[in-house]
Amino acid sequence: MGLQSMTGKSGASAVMIDPTVFTILATFSMLTGTMLLMWIGEQITQKGIGNGISLIIFAGIVSGLPSGIGNTIRAVNAGEMNFLIVLAILAIMLITILVIIYVELGERRVPISYSRKTIMQNQTKRVMNYIPIKVNLAGVIPPIFASAILMFPLTMLQSSSSPIARAISDSLAPGGLTFNVVTFLLVMFFAFFYASIAFKAKDIADNLKRQGGFIPGVRPGDHTKDFLNEVASRLTSSGAIYLAIISTVPFLLISSMGASFYFGGVAVLIIVQVALDTMRKIEAQRTMNQYDTLGNVGL
Repeated sequence: MGLQSMTGKSGASAVMIDPTVFTILATFSMLTGTMLLMWIGEQITQKGIGNGISLIIFAGIVSGLPSGIGNTIRAVNAGEMNFLIVLAILAIMLITILVIIYVELGERRVPISYSRKTIMQNQTKRVMNYIPIKVNLAGVIPPIFASAILMFPLTMLQSSSSPIARAISDSLAPGGLTFNVVTFLLVMFFAFFYASIAFKAKDIADNLKRQGGFIPGVRPGDHTKDFLNEVASRLTSSGAIYLAIISTVPFLLISSMGASFYFGGVAVLIIVQVALDTMRKIEAQRTMNQYDTLGNVGL
């Protein structure tokens, strides 16, 4: 719709074919492309390489890094950007990466005890004596959802000629105060929303009960479920604040220095998280292959 309202210097429309045909073609082309990407992402996930959708987003961000770095170098050579600002941007990026790695590897280990009978039955197996609960249970999903929801009204309002719609569109422009405040709140909301879906306390409690395990000082069953939900909620509170700060503060600092979008906090968050997750998947595959090899030779 926005393209149809655009015109060139001569007054000719940007769309040279029938508007109805163009709208149908554009809609189905984007729909087909999205479904194809979802299918490719599912194939990547099923093959055990990692989260396919996250890897596709990761590839899209990384592919734009060379041009962003090139634009920054050209700006420094042309005198449009001070070299000290570039050093400040690198320092912010390094601090952001270190904070992301530190928090993403952080977890609360809830101790587990097993009955003597269970321990005797599993003498030849490794019985995990704790439940690891990550500080950031939601991963990269909250910033992605928040940015997608914010981009939708922005895209729709830009094609409108109404002054009210234009004012709302300008206020929601990336880098503005309203945009960052709304992003902060949406990331917090989606962090709690997605963590409540991803963390299955009832399933963990039922599995512990079947395996003869229990949390010291907590009765099996519903009490264990409530305890795990309480721990997860407290961790999610910290994780949501961390995600919201990472999604807004580095971008505000770097954009005020005139750097590219690719150096923002969300981009760095996705890159680091997907890299860590892929490393874990590769390590798990290597460990499984070692166990299979040892099992085949009888060790």
